[in-house]
Amino acid sequence: MLTMLRICRLKKGKTLRQVARELGVSEVGLCRIEKGQAYIPPAWRKKLINYYDVSPIEIFDPETGWPVLIKEE
Repeated sequence: MLTMLRICRLKKGKTLRQVARELGVSEVGLCRIEKGQAYIPPAWRKKLINYYDVSPIEIFDPETGWPVLIKEE
């Protein structure tokens, strides 16, 4: 499963570990979110929005907090 969050990270040229450390969040948790297996905790949302300089709806559903999924071809 591909998420917009993962695409943002790859465009920035960062590893999962780098982003987790820079944001002070769990690498395992961030990995699960990027795979679409977990929702984004409220405390992480603003950090991710600011880090990637995106609007909330670009990376997660504002009502549920689940990451935006990208249809793979």
